[in-house]
Amino acid sequence: MDIPGVFLLLFAGPLLWVNPSSAGDCQMISIDAGCSECTYNGHCVRGSVPVDPWTSYALYTQRELQLDIPFNHVSFLDAHNAYNNRADGYGRNDTCSWPPPYQQTCIGFANQEFSMTDMLNMGIRGVEMDNWFCKGDMRLAHLSSNNAFICQEDDRLYSETIKEIGDWLDKEENARDIIRIYINEKQEQGHDDLMNGPIEEYLGRRVLTPSDLNDTYKGEWPTLRRMRQDGKNVVIATGSTAGSGELYTHGDIYIHKLYWSDRQLRRFTPYPECGGKTDDDAVRYYSDSTHYPLFYDGPTDVGVIQDFWELLRCRIQFPAGDHVNPALMKTAVFTWAEGEPSQPLTGSSCIVMSGVDSRWYVADCSSDNYYSCQHVYEPNEWTVTDGFGPYTITKHVCPPYYRFSAPQNGYQYQKLIEASRDQSVWINFSPWLPNYVDPQLNFLTTIIPSSAVRLPTLASSWLYLVFIWVFNVYMWSA
Repeated sequence: MDIPGVFLLLFAGPLLWVNPSSAGDCQMISIDAGCSECTYNGHCVRGSVPVDPWTSYALYTQRELQLDIPFNHVSFLDAHNAYNNRADGYGRNDTCSWPPPYQQTCIGFANQEFSMTDMLNMGIRGVEMDNWFCKGDMRLAHLSSNNAFICQEDDRLYSETIKEIGDWLDKEENARDIIRIYINEKQEQGHDDLMNGPIEEYLGRRVLTPSDLNDTYKGEWPTLRRMRQDGKNVVIATGSTAGSGELYTHGDIYIHKLYWSDRQLRRFTPYPECGGKTDDDAVRYYSDSTHYPLFYDGPTDVGVIQDFWELLRCRIQFPAGDHVNPALMKTAVFTWAEGEPSQPLTGSSCIVMSGVDSRWYVADCSSDNYYSCQHVYEPNEWTVTDGFGPYTITKHVCPPYYRFSAPQNGYQYQKLIEASRDQSVWINFSPWLPNYVDPQLNFLTTIIPSSAVRLPTLASSWLYLVFIWVFNVYMWSA
């Protein structure tokens, strides 16, 4: 999408002075966020957006459930053009009120209201930035190849944004979090030193590099658990969505080639079609909230995410939203009921998924409920026991080839909801509880009778019969 240059020059660029000391009344989405301080032009000062403890813990739970999934299949809540936010001065004359539909004459150049720091605090773990070399440095600007000349000196430096991410990870409470950075380099910008230097300085050994992937992990993406053990909690990838289509990795030192398909939200079809998503592919669906009067309306032409759950239950790796805000982040929660856990969790806490609202509650461990069971070989296949009983992690309760478990992502959660048929079921959340002691039962995999031989495919069954025939022929001829 080519943005008319005159509009960019007059309305889209960042402010030269975003001064927290000259606080003003909050405006637009910042009003509802309840920020402690807003800039003079009415947007929340970086780091001032209150974080709802319940939403934060629920999203943390959902990230932890994915610890044993390879990185390229993990669902990360993503912010489309995260750098292009009003807190950092972009869209200085925006007038479009969120959410759409907009008034036709309004102006909306910024993709986000809040700073990258605030979005990370809310639970975003995927961020996007558009890099352009202009005015003697690498900057971040919302441009296309036809108007790159409008890049301004007050467009934020790329190095400042990398530092912002590094500073966030430096905080003790964030040190174990894993972040994916998408550099959308629409046209080759060169200047490898300006791209790699800030990564080395502010992120350093935390980056899982292309050589790490090839040498340490033998070309296979590690699980989040393995990454955490190895101290690797940043992955940087590059593409050129709406650009040349080429990939600019700046020497393959820190930056990977794009490993997912980047698609406009309008191409997404809801569950169960899920836009054709399969277990094997990685997909990012992105929004666009921008609006250029008489020329372009992003919500109509691309679409905007107003409910993260619709994409999470399709196991979309990167649902990339615009104008990420606390209310939107709540739509990503599919585990805990609001207000839960209602008491501090201990190693002996018991969790039930209610048959009424399909949400989690802390329950009396002696109460009777059905059990959620995941197939040992097909993780997306779920069933519920015929019988019910108290919570247990030391008895085998599931049918053969199933184990008592907890869904690891939104798609599995949806499958469990369907299998439960509005019945309340125990969730095996024990492995994620404080001071958990593993009973060494392979997460309670049901004992398979020794007489049972698993022949998962018709082909393997025929091979078995052929083997028996050949063996008998040999024995008779001997």
